[in-house]
Amino acid sequence: MSFALWLTSCESALEENPAGNISIANFYSSEDDALAGLYGVYNSVYSLYGNTAINYGEVNADNATVSPNVSDLFEWDEFTYSNELTEGFWRSAYDGINLANEVALYTAEIDLDEGKKADIVSEAKALRALFYWHLVRVLGGVPIYEIPTIGFDAVDTPRSSVDEVYTVILRDLTEAALELPTTSSAGRLNAHIADALLARIYLYRNDFPNALVHAKRVIDSGAYDLFEDYAHAFKTEYNNGVEHIYQIQYLSGERNNPIPGRFGPRALPGQYGNSFWANTVVGGSIAPSAEFNAENPISYRRSVTIADSYEHIDGVTGTITMEDAYGPGVYPFYVSKFDDRANELQSGVNFNVIRYADILLIAAEASNEVDYGDSQKYVWINKVRERARNGVATDLPDLTGLSQDDFRTAVLEERRFELAFEGQRAWDLKRRGQFLTTMRAQGKNVEDFKLLFPIPDNQVRLNPNLTQNTGW
Repeated sequence: MSFALWLTSCESALEENPAGNISIANFYSSEDDALAGLYGVYNSVYSLYGNTAINYGEVNADNATVSPNVSDLFEWDEFTYSNELTEGFWRSAYDGINLANEVALYTAEIDLDEGKKADIVSEAKALRALFYWHLVRVLGGVPIYEIPTIGFDAVDTPRSSVDEVYTVILRDLTEAALELPTTSSAGRLNAHIADALLARIYLYRNDFPNALVHAKRVIDSGAYDLFEDYAHAFKTEYNNGVEHIYQIQYLSGERNNPIPGRFGPRALPGQYGNSFWANTVVGGSIAPSAEFNAENPISYRRSVTIADSYEHIDGVTGTITMEDAYGPGVYPFYVSKFDDRANELQSGVNFNVIRYADILLIAAEASNEVDYGDSQKYVWINKVRERARNGVATDLPDLTGLSQDDFRTAVLEERRFELAFEGQRAWDLKRRGQFLTTMRAQGKNVEDFKLLFPIPDNQVRLNPNLTQNTGW
């Protein structure tokens, strides 16, 4: 039974023991109980990815824009959101943290093999770190909870500093990298995944020596490689493949990934209605920006990432261009890399949290900062570019002989196009200090304080010690 299906089938059972239930401690009496609690935490992880990751990491950045005939995402695209925007995100993240705290606390009290117990506790804490990582990027310093809360316990906990939150995150993931096995069933964390996440987080913190250490651990493990074909990284039939370090698990018809539908062309009335894209109502709402279309260099990777036409779903009727459907220049390209029309938008393609190409680029960027004369950085970045050009020698030639600053620019651009629409772009711009200038150059009215999102007003009202971010 797949992990995604297990989660779906056990949701009703998990809901019978919600976070905050005073009898929850009595639930934990065996290894099976601890694993059931752990799977409940994994179930909460879905709230961090899919639509959430795309809104915060892509719609809110320069690669993406809102498709024509869509109004529900303009606040993300135009930076006009209110203080209530993050309420659902806040609640989901802290629900996941509380569930992880329950697993860590109560599993430690079970009469169980010490090795198995340590693995489950460490896995729960690593998942807790994942929730805090998302919170601190979005909101800055937040309240830290390391034991379960019941009802209104600790409702007045103040915000910790950003550094204090990162201390918890890095401690728990470091423990996981040392404690967990190097292999795991699909969708569960292991030591290599913990190292990969540490590499990304240290990069975000501009701690390049540690980013390089953890990226090299993943590379040197020999457990991962690039797919020969870039397109395979985004196809259902290649889920949990050699390039996928960590994926959120989906299963068509059981738990569907919403991303392919969000990136497909928006359904239109008349002759170019639903039947041309899929046999179901199309939710397409996000398009590549004009800047992305213009600046993405010609390559096989580009042809996988965006397209200006598509065939009728029946494979017989013919091809429609975006210009035919929307008019000249209105919506010239759509994001095609997640196309899963065969499943009629009930997509079972997994969501990529981190894949091997990302680790190679992290290693290259960190190496440039640690020892810019080390030529190994070119091996790593050029491996990604070689796959992207797919045998066309004139596309994306190997890089060599760049200054340290030019390499910084090159690796950021490589990340932009290699990881496009996977939820990373806004965070890359922010960590490099380029977010505000980039978005303003695109004509967006972004005030300085919007580098952080608002603490939900409702949470500020509930907690008298919870201060709002500046400007909100």
